[in-house]
Formats: sequence, C-alpha cells, structure tokens
Amino acid sequence: MIESIEWLRLFIAHYPYLEYLVIFLGAAFGGELVLLALGFLAAHNIVSVLPLIIFSFLGTFFSDTLWFFLGRTAIVKRMVMHRYANTTISVINKAIERVSKGSNLIALIIAKFLVGTRILLMMYVGTKIVKFKNFIYYDMIAISLWLVVVIPIGFISGLGFTYLASILENIYAAVGFILLIIFLAIMLEIWLKNRFTKMGDEV
Repeated sequence: MIESIEWLRLFIAHYPYLEYLVIFLGAAFGGELVLLALGFLAAHNIVSVLPLIIFSFLGTFFSDTLWFFLGRTAIVKRMVMHRYANTTISVINKAIERVSKGSNLIALIIAKFLVGTRILLMMYVGTKIVKFKNFIYYDMIAISLWLVVVIPIGFISGLGFTYLASILENIYAAVGFILLIIFLAIMLEIWLKNRFTKMGDEV
C-alpha cells in the first residue's frame, strides 16, 4: 500500500495534467484502496480536495452504471441471479434483501461497503431496479455516503502520518500508523461481509 501511494505521488507529480484522469479511473476501477491512497495524497496537497471529490464521484458513477447495464444483459443476469453460480454472493444477496426489506437504496448502500463482492452485488442490485432513472437517484446517494466515509479515512491517515513523523521523528512509526488505519478499514469491511454471509445462511 505504501508503495502504491508513493507510485501515485510520483506519477501525479510528473504528470499533473493527468491528475483528474487518475482520480476518475482510480475511483471507477480501483475501489477503496485507490481512494484511500488519493485521500492520503490530498492531505499532503498533492491531489486537490475538490477535484478528488468531484472526479471520484463521476468515476464511481461511471463504473456503477457500467455494472448496472452489464447486470441486465441476459448472460450476466443468469450468472448473477443463479443461486448456485456463486455461493457467497447468493448468501450475501439473501442477507441484503433481508436487511434492506425491499429498499433498493439501502441495498445499494450496503453493496458499496462490502469488500470483494461489490461489482457482483452492483450487478445484482441492478437486476432488481427496473428504471435506470431510479438507479441513478439511489446510486448518487449511495456513492455520496461511500465517499464521505472512504476519502476522509485516507485524508486522516495522511494528516496522522505527517503529525507522527514530525513529533516522533520516526518514519516507521508514521508508516505503521497508516497501515493500522488501512488495516482497520479493511477489517471492518470484511467483518461486514462475514456478518451478511452469516445472516444469509440463517435465511
């Protein structure tokens, strides 16, 4: 993760005109880890905060729309909807249906925060929403909530890195702090995934 942040920093520093494209593509296809890294860089003024928010939103919306339409194709729809195609996805889908109580908005929000299954879950939710305009409305809310959580975690990690490095004068302690924050964020998402898996098994 540290190497990825450094690579992003060097890339943006050498090609600043590609900053917006990096944010867009990172949010679209990189997921949480890329957004955490970009939030970290925003805390060091390497990435501008406002463009980070705007292009992260646009990139995520672009990818979600892509998965939505792919999920409505006949082949992918059969694959995602088939209960035996992927046992974990099938179980989590049951749990989401149980928790959301039929609310597509809540289902989309939950899908955003489940690591490792987000794309398939987005396709699945897409099969449940009939009108694209409804999907747009729900997804914009879900994306906003997701970004409000993920980007600040990366930003706080960046601030914490600077603070610890300055007061402790120890780069290893600061790196350890970043890894701890990232580890806790990932563990929370894994816990949520496991929790929904257990709930789906109980259905």
